[in-house]
Formats: sequence, structure tokens, C-alpha cells
Amino acid sequence: MNILQQDEDLRLRPVNLTTDIDLALPWYADCEVLKYSENSSDSYGKNTISGMYNFFLKRGELYIIEIKDKKEHWKAVGDAALTPDTVPIAIGLPEYRNRGYGKRALKLIITRAKQLGWNKLRTKGIWTNNPRSRKTFESVGFKLVKTGPDNENRESWFHELEL
Repeated sequence: MNILQQDEDLRLRPVNLTTDIDLALPWYADCEVLKYSENSSDSYGKNTISGMYNFFLKRGELYIIEIKDKKEHWKAVGDAALTPDTVPIAIGLPEYRNRGYGKRALKLIITRAKQLGWNKLRTKGIWTNNPRSRKTFESVGFKLVKTGPDNENRESWFHELEL
């Protein structure tokens, strides 16, 4: 398995479209994930997840976030993407939220962007109902560049990080 980035007990591995769509089904049925990352309350089916994953793969890299448990097994807990215009991260399993895993995954994504020679990362817009996400991005150096409606007219914060 090709691991793109890893720290002591968190790693990013490339998405496998054959197996990881089923893995992500419960994540995209979770009310909190849907509210904060998708601004929806409708669960995603296989076709929607497949479309979303293919969308990100055409624009950049897509990862499964995995955590090493006490038995030294890797457990998938979420997904993340690295594209020129956005860096979405979703921790799909509730028991792994608010424990710093999203921030650690974001740091690994920043390292990967630097390896690829990128000079800037952007958020496409963090909805203002999600201050936790804003705090995560700002804690690793992203700067707020504007506030206003996104392309779907939702009030959002827009951030950039110079690499």
C-alpha cells in the first residue's frame, strides 16, 4: 500500500475506489458530517460518494485518514483531499472527532503540498456554522482572506496558506 504521509499513529493513504466507497457510507450518513462538510441532512449513497471521490481525484489527491489503534491495526476514520482550490477534511467516526486528528491530517496534507511544489493552499469556503473547522485551519497557519457568500450563496470564511 502506498502511504503518502504518516506521523506516529495517523496516516493518509490513497483512496481505493473499489473498497473505500463502502467504507465511507456510514460517514456520509452521519448527521454531523453532513451538516458541517456537506451542508445537507440527506445521507449519501454509493453513487454520490463515488461521484464526490472522482471529482476530487480529477483535481488532485484523495486520501483515507487512518489511525493506528492499541493493537497496532490501522483503522479508517475519515477522508481528505488536496486540490488547488480546496482542502476538505471529514472525520467520519464520531469517537475520533475533537481529538486533534483533523488538524494532524491537515498538517500532513500541507507537507504533501510542499512536496508537490505547491506555493499556496486555499479553502473553497468554510461555512460560518462551522467555527471548529475555521479554528483548525487557522491553527496551522491559514489566514482569513475574505468573508462572504460561497458559490451556493452560503455565508462562508475563505482562507489561504502561503507555503
